[in-house]
Parts: sequence; structure tokens; C-alpha cells
Amino acid sequence: MEAVKTVGLIINIFKKPIIEIGLQVIQLLNARQVRTIAIGEEAEALGLAPTEKDDFCQMAQVVLVIGGDGTMLRAARTVYGREIAILGINQGYLGFLTEIEVEQLAESLEQLLQGAYTVERRMMLTAQVYRNGVCIADVSALNDLVVTKGALSRIIKMELYLEDKLVEKYHGDGLIFSTPTGSTGYSLSANGPIVYPNMDLCIVTPICPHSLIARPLIFSPEHTLTLRLDANNAPAMLTVDGQNGVELKQGDWIQISKAEHDTYLLVLEKRNFFAVLREKLKGVQE
Repeated sequence: MEAVKTVGLIINIFKKPIIEIGLQVIQLLNARQVRTIAIGEEAEALGLAPTEKDDFCQMAQVVLVIGGDGTMLRAARTVYGREIAILGINQGYLGFLTEIEVEQLAESLEQLLQGAYTVERRMMLTAQVYRNGVCIADVSALNDLVVTKGALSRIIKMELYLEDKLVEKYHGDGLIFSTPTGSTGYSLSANGPIVYPNMDLCIVTPICPHSLIARPLIFSPEHTLTLRLDANNAPAMLTVDGQNGVELKQGDWIQISKAEHDTYLLVLEKRNFFAVLREKLKGVQE
């Protein structure tokens, strides 16, 4: 396994304790002659010279992410299309994606530099938004793609197709298209199933459907789904991993499929997914 000489940092710059942890990481890596790089404002917050995104993706052998799952999702989209493993240091709320706690920082960095890790592959979803036959947005997500109603409290009407076959007509607050990784997120809150994260499939979960029979559905990654918005709908929104949004208008349609590229998560020790699930969800209940 190739020795790690350059580490990329992606952090949540809006939390001072996270910046302090980032500075600690830089100090520990510098002591081992490992270079650290970061992009834009994150570099400035850490006292590093800013690196352009393309250069960052070419130079970083591993990306350390300091924050919660939201920062991990942003990191996955930042390095999308590059086979760069991501290691998360948890400073967020739930931390399903982050691998290590701050208390384990020095020990975990030592494991990383010694090559004592494995890499897990996680599938992503991609979506193309079409308006009047023209693609106006092309996005990818590690957790989920969510179509919801706009500011007005009105249900939206949608038709879901598998290839050219009608699956269901939905009236409700929206639909969640989730990966297995995202099955413990928004989809779970909407009564979607929990799916083992290294599987390849797409979960479709209705949000507050105005129906007694609308239930979550699971589709093969080989299939393409098409969601058509009713021509009489009020404006709606496509949200990517809960962070980026695309405004949808009447008559728009969206194609959803397995993304061409995956996300690679660096694992220092094999964790029991269900033990983590019990621990995290117990914390929510308390």
C-alpha cells in the first residue's frame, strides 16, 4: 500500500472547535512529514495556502473530513469521480458516516499512516432535471435526492415511471430517492426501510402521501426512474443531500439512476453496522 504523503482536509469552518481540531491534525501530520492541503475558505481558516479544487483532487491521497455527516456528504460530492478515500472525524450530531471520534485522533492518524485500513465502496445516485426537453441540472448524491413542495402548503402531483412503465401516481408532500447509505436519514424518518449500506439499490419513499396504499419501494440499480411533475403543480424543489437545491417548475421531469462513480469511505476498524445503528438511534430517542 502506497505511503500517504499528502492529505486533503475538508472541514466545517462555521464551528470554532472544528477549526481547532483541524489545526491539531495539521500539527500531527506535519510531525510525520505529511503535507496537508485544503480548498478556499477552509484553507484560510487553517492557515494553509488555498488549493484549487481540481489540484486538490489530483494531489490528495486521502481526504480527512472534520464535522458531521453533512460535511461528509459535501466531501463526497467534492471528490466525485475520483477514487479518493474519505475518512470522517465526528464532530456532528449522528455520525453514521464518520469513522472516528476526536478522542481517538492521534491513534487513528497513526493507523492511517501505517496503512492499517480498508476501503468501503458506497453507491451514489445521479439525477438530471429536464425542462422543455433541455437538461437544466445534473447532480449526484451520496444520501438522497428529495423532491418536495415549495413554500406554499399545497400537495404536489407526480408520476413515477420505471423505464416507460407507470409505477404510481403520487399526491403528497414529495418523494425521497435514497441510496442504502441514506436509508438511515430522511427516508427513515418517512418510514422507509433500513438497508445495509454496501448494497446497490434505490429506495423510493413517499413523504406524507395522500393515500392509504402508497408505500416505500425498492428498485434495482440497473433501472432508470423518471419522475414527472404535474403541469398544474405549484413550484417544487429538488434537494441534493439536504444541501443543494434545484427549483422545479410545472411540467419538469427528472431522471434518477445509479451514478457512474462511487464514494470510497476509509475504514480503520470493521464496525458492526447494526451496533452503530442501535447506538445512534438510541441517542436520538434520548
